[in-house]
Amino acid sequence: MMRTDENIQRYDVPVREYRMLAATTEVDYPYFPFRISIDFVLVHNASESHSKGKYREFFEKAVQKEGLIIRHQMSGQTHFTLISTPFHRLSREAESSQMCFPLKDCQVKPGMPSCCIPLSKIFVTDDTVRFINAPFQRKHGALFVNYHDEKSFFTPAQRGYLTYQILTKIDISKDLKHERLGDSQDLPDQSTTSITSDEQLRRKGLTWLLMRDVYEEAFVLHAPSKEEPYFKAMQNGSVKTYNEVISEIELDPRKSLSNAWERWYKFQPLNKIRDYFGEQIAYYFAWQGTFLTLLWPAVIFGFIVFIYGFVDSISSSPLDWNHCKVVKFNGETENVACGMRNGLTLFFSMLTQWFMSSFDTKMNAFFAVFMSIWGSVFVQIWKRNNSVLSYQWNSDDFHAIEPDRPEFRGSKMKEDPITGEDIWISPALFRYLKMIGSFFFVSFSMLIVILSLMLVTLLKIWMVYNFQCTKEYTFHCWLSAAFLPSVLNTLSAMGLGAVYSNLVARFNAWENHRTESEHNNSLIVKIFAFQMVNTYTSLFYVAFVRPESHGLQPNGLFGLGKEFKDTCLDDTCSSLLALQLLTHTLIKPVPKFLKDVVIPQFSYFVKLFRLRMYTSRTEATRIEAEEDDQANVLVREWLKPSAGDFVLWEMNEKIIMFGTTMMFASLFPLAPLLALIIGFVDMRIDAHRLIWFNRKPIPMITNGIGIWLPILTFLQYCAVFTNAFIVAFTSGFCSTFLADNEYCTVQNRLIIVIVFQNLVFGLKYLLSSVIPSVPASIKVALRKKRYVVAHIVEKGDVPHKTRIKKRTRIAKLAWITSNQRVQRGKKKETPLKNKRLLAED
Repeated sequence: MMRTDENIQRYDVPVREYRMLAATTEVDYPYFPFRISIDFVLVHNASESHSKGKYREFFEKAVQKEGLIIRHQMSGQTHFTLISTPFHRLSREAESSQMCFPLKDCQVKPGMPSCCIPLSKIFVTDDTVRFINAPFQRKHGALFVNYHDEKSFFTPAQRGYLTYQILTKIDISKDLKHERLGDSQDLPDQSTTSITSDEQLRRKGLTWLLMRDVYEEAFVLHAPSKEEPYFKAMQNGSVKTYNEVISEIELDPRKSLSNAWERWYKFQPLNKIRDYFGEQIAYYFAWQGTFLTLLWPAVIFGFIVFIYGFVDSISSSPLDWNHCKVVKFNGETENVACGMRNGLTLFFSMLTQWFMSSFDTKMNAFFAVFMSIWGSVFVQIWKRNNSVLSYQWNSDDFHAIEPDRPEFRGSKMKEDPITGEDIWISPALFRYLKMIGSFFFVSFSMLIVILSLMLVTLLKIWMVYNFQCTKEYTFHCWLSAAFLPSVLNTLSAMGLGAVYSNLVARFNAWENHRTESEHNNSLIVKIFAFQMVNTYTSLFYVAFVRPESHGLQPNGLFGLGKEFKDTCLDDTCSSLLALQLLTHTLIKPVPKFLKDVVIPQFSYFVKLFRLRMYTSRTEATRIEAEEDDQANVLVREWLKPSAGDFVLWEMNEKIIMFGTTMMFASLFPLAPLLALIIGFVDMRIDAHRLIWFNRKPIPMITNGIGIWLPILTFLQYCAVFTNAFIVAFTSGFCSTFLADNEYCTVQNRLIIVIVFQNLVFGLKYLLSSVIPSVPASIKVALRKKRYVVAHIVEKGDVPHKTRIKKRTRIAKLAWITSNQRVQRGKKKETPLKNKRLLAED
């Protein structure tokens, strides 16, 4: 239900202003002849105490001193502070940040990463024109593309990033130095002293204000789109009102990005993603696209290995209705009279045996070598793709100057070697002691994971003997003694992971890192280390502890007796590992769905309820408030759930999947196929979530995936050792290729490990030398870029030879005329080449 223009005016809101708030993220300022975009939004509750208001007052004054423009808007008791950055201030910040922008008449041929060569134009989604880029200088602004068009020179991501940089560098500590608080409810320890007296070591900028809840939230606005539910609902009402409001939307970048990105058969429009969301998110999706693209060879090879194993298993153990076999819990078989069993049970037993035998064949060793080398090829190709994208996105030389975190506390003063000013520092000894404490916490958490696995294993052993699965491995035994423990292991891993994530964030903050990048890198290492143990422990247990031939349980688990043995035969452990891996793969997306979709929806309704609390209880006022909220783009965007640390958690999940695929695919050849399906679906869901469901993340500039690259290299080496030991000790490779099992001693198995590792490492280094990290074309392009930049600095213009040569009709005719004069004395015909040029004209 939409209000008419008369109803709008009755609320003293101009019609144009009302429609503008519904359809655009730009506002009119009296001293600008055009609309200026809203680059940042801060939110707080208008009913808060006076003490926080003093902080906001000083911060907003500092924002205005920086040249930014502030406007306020209310919706109930929710107060929105709108911040806009004029073009000249963005230009100054871009120049100080040494950001690169495209040069006029210096177009380059668009390139794609080497692993994403399009098979046909129907798969291409990104047709962005690229130019040679140079560091921005205001005095040479006319050399850059669209410099005189203030609305299109900066991309949406660049506007958001530069505005965020300005706000985070603001420090109001000096302004508050002699100010005293009158309200002591929020900060009781500061009621009689200076605001900064007890926190003199902290910066007081945007991040500090958010930490102290002076502002509840800070976000950037999505671009308005006709595909939003609000406009679709409006279309069902008054067509005239809908057309008038929609006319405010000049461009629809979200719809364009969605049409190109969410199509299942299309390549990702990485350049468009970068222009809208920033480099950090674009690099994540580029990495994921590279991973999924290179999975195809592993999927095909793995599927062939699985089919070969299944057919070989059927041929070696055909279904015989006269000679029945019973498969026991540990994989042994026993002949029984067929009269004791019905046909369905017999068929299930044989199907179970075929399935258990199909994962351990002669092909597994070759597939293990393939996956180990595949990991090296993937890392090397990603480095190439990273270098290509870094050149295209001008992030190869970008290094952000980070301010101190507001949570950082120093204990003594020291002269800054860069600026010469006195700064507070935290002694290295204290930081090392805290890091050691965090190390013990992480190690203790890993021990809890191992203990949880042992408890589930004891429960499984109890079920085996309670249901007498040692005599016959029925469907009931498979469900209670194999499938249920796998589910419990997965649920335990997810529960421990959720608890650990909350605790490790506190320990990481306790370490007192100076910058945000140091803080995030330390957090990533802790989260990955725990998740690696949490995910891989049960898989390593099945692969190396359970096999009977390893002899690690001579007196049962924990020495409780032989009846408490939890072992399996060598040719069945691979099927149990496949079952555990399959359970992990299928159940782990469930909590991600709850975290990304269900919980944010609950948060949305909580915000909506809180917004309604401050309105009247009458039905008329409630309807009017709902209409106001729907029409206000600020409220619509504020009610959307935040994406949080999107890249951190998504990257951690995909890296764990990458490690699982490399390490254990040798015993479960279908692992690459599952990883491909899950990753492909998850990538499109994430795209839809970022464009339509979540609030727009604050754009950040990076030059790659950061510390995740060393983690990938670490997993790559772990996979080689894991696959070597799986081939030598867990699979049936030794007994298959040696004439007698007596030769499969520990010494001979270790020889297989050494040969496997040396072979794989030799091939890895060979491929690394054959596939350079930086393509030759990018090396040439970088040299050309340095030449152009040096020429601009020296002479103030673009080198003539690098400009695009525009062949016009006048130039052709001039060349032809001069050529004819030379040939006139010889009375020869006009050259064929000149005739072709005239024909083209």
